[in-house]
Amino acid sequence: EVEVPAELESNEPMPMEKVLPRGCPSCEDSWLKTSRETEAEETARLAEVAKTNLSEVLEDIWDYAQRMNDTQRQEVALIPDTDLRNFIIASSSPPSLLMEKVYNATMERVPYEQACYICGPEQAMLLRTMVGLAQPRRCLDIGSFTGYTSSAVLEALPEDAELTCLEIEEDFTNLALENLGERNVKFLREPAIETLTSFEEQGRQFDFITLDADKPMHGEYYNASLRLLRPGGLIVMFGMLLFPTVEDQEAMEKLHEILPNDTRISTAQLPVGCGMQLMVKLDRPDAPLSEAELAERRKYELESELAAIDRHIASLGVQLGGAGSVGPGTEALSSKGLVAMQAARRAAEAAAAEAMAEAELPSS
Repeated sequence: EVEVPAELESNEPMPMEKVLPRGCPSCEDSWLKTSRETEAEETARLAEVAKTNLSEVLEDIWDYAQRMNDTQRQEVALIPDTDLRNFIIASSSPPSLLMEKVYNATMERVPYEQACYICGPEQAMLLRTMVGLAQPRRCLDIGSFTGYTSSAVLEALPEDAELTCLEIEEDFTNLALENLGERNVKFLREPAIETLTSFEEQGRQFDFITLDADKPMHGEYYNASLRLLRPGGLIVMFGMLLFPTVEDQEAMEKLHEILPNDTRISTAQLPVGCGMQLMVKLDRPDAPLSEAELAERRKYELESELAAIDRHIASLGVQLGGAGSVGPGTEALSSKGLVAMQAARRAAEAAAAEAMAEAELPSS
């Protein structure tokens, strides 16, 4: 489901194709091939220049290093620990089929200059685990891009939980819908800050918010998100360590100073992928959790356990419930079916015990 405001509808041609059709040559493969060709050409050029002017070669290399330092943290950009990254990925629960589908579609159909900004698989696996820990019922993804972070969130949610995604680019939203449209997710394609303001006016509240949008606006998005977050809720902000532009770097480094001193939250930063900032909204003394909110949290815990049982039953691919559930037209019991069977058994046992007590017969 996607809602598009009238002012965003336009027949003007896109300056460039953001998402290629299915079956196109892989964007990632094309980019890597071009990069290798460019690298070979540049190496040959420098080798030729070095024959007559070694100083020019050194100046070119120095300029390249300075450009990297201007936009990325030196220790992260120049010494990437790929072995550690691969170890982290191998030590985590593997991505689901849905997560893999979204990731591969992005890398194959989105030009790599944009696709490279997708969050890393290790970040998505961590995000999925955090959703399981936070147990949210109402989630918000600001800057959902092609839906990879959304897929990680969805994989840890029970069926009746809600995910709302904000993404301004139509092509990216459509690609996300191709892969996530059958899940309980709603896409809004409108300016994020206006949408967040509208949510606040409507009195909406969220339990879990992910934020990976235009970095110069992250400060405003953060404050607006915090107003929408319930006490005890979690915000996960991406892009804390690596920056495509100097403007992005300046904006995010301001947040590096602000967030640790914000008394509204408890926060920590993890050097995973492009950097992740975790923020828990603190319970205020003047606004403790009500009995209804505590009951809602407990209800969610139970529903999450039932959803986990259903996923496990589905992964087994076998029928449960004994001989009575085997045969044409029968299916494997869900968690609800198992609970119903147990409830019926307990009711029968209680009725039998009561009848025996009335008849003054010894129970066995």
